[in-house]
Amino acid sequence: MINEILNKIDIQNSNLTKKVSLRECVGEILATDLVSKKDLPCFDNAALDGYAFDYDEVGLNLKVAGTIFAGDKKKYTLNKGECFRIMTGAIMPNGANTVVRLEDAKFQNELLMTDKNIKKFNAFRLKGEEIKSGEILLKSGEILTPAKVMLLASQGISEILVFKKPKVIIFSSGDELKEPWQEADDSEIYNANSSAIMAILNEFDCKYGGIIPDDLEKTQNLIENSNKFDVIITSGGASVGDKDYMHEALQKLGFKQIFDHIDIKPGRPTKCYKKDEKIVFVLPGNPSAAFLLCFLVVLPTLKKLSGQKENFFRKIKTKMSGDLKLKSGRMNIVLGKFEDEVFKATNLGVLGSGAIMPLVNSNALYISKNNEDMLKDTQELEIFMLI
Repeated sequence: MINEILNKIDIQNSNLTKKVSLRECVGEILATDLVSKKDLPCFDNAALDGYAFDYDEVGLNLKVAGTIFAGDKKKYTLNKGECFRIMTGAIMPNGANTVVRLEDAKFQNELLMTDKNIKKFNAFRLKGEEIKSGEILLKSGEILTPAKVMLLASQGISEILVFKKPKVIIFSSGDELKEPWQEADDSEIYNANSSAIMAILNEFDCKYGGIIPDDLEKTQNLIENSNKFDVIITSGGASVGDKDYMHEALQKLGFKQIFDHIDIKPGRPTKCYKKDEKIVFVLPGNPSAAFLLCFLVVLPTLKKLSGQKENFFRKIKTKMSGDLKLKSGRMNIVLGKFEDEVFKATNLGVLGSGAIMPLVNSNALYISKNNEDMLKDTQELEIFMLI
């Protein structure tokens, strides 16, 4: 379902890129393939402190010819009947292929007694055994993690080209709304949606634009004045009520409607518009519908715009706990708890579009297929983990 919607929007990877340092790149998305500059390790070396020798002489007593420290660039060569004391990370002497750990070393008359129980190539790190020079380290579209930072640093790569994240502005719509920091009387509603949407999209460059009043001209002006943003998100004004002006305003501004609904509950009125590369999402005004469709549709759209190619969600294969009836002919979002290796529906699967507590009491969701009318106990499922 998600891939079909993203394909309808026809998202192109952003051509906007920036350079960042290793210290600020975690979580960014790589904009180009990176190639290794040198072998890793870049020379044969010892994996621990010990004594380096030729395994062909195992069982013999060997003379210690000297000590090799990490950072010593001199080339050493083993002669017959010799070994070298060696420190972790030091260059292995020519002719050596095995290291006995310092703590395990035994001596007789100042000669190292080599034990036949040691394995050949023990603690011997071979040049290029992890990566060879010229191999692709990381591919465009990968998310940079602390482990990948370590890999890049090991190659002497200190600056990375990454995708810029899209600029996003978020509105709520409706004369009945008050902001959480304002006083609301019994006939007014606190604007919960924009705070939730900002939280879901907190990894992106988001700005809150305020509440759009139920007025066509003002709606049009606010959208028109948001031209410096790549993505505009509104909640409310998605239905066909007398004061839902969003569709008319966007048409007047030259936006093309990509889809006018999604066959899913909750969230059916969700709409998407596009003009050139600018995208507008009109989410339902009901809180749970706005939350879930932002998570399922808007979030992966922004990730794809940012250059991410896959893994938009954390998915888990599990089994259903208990039976649950569904209405077929549409996709149903089933909120639930994933614990003890099973998925159990929250509130017996009842989810009103305006409810908030089922979201609070859930950590995962399942999206049913159009023809699915029942989830059975122990049935295998693939669920989405919520943020």
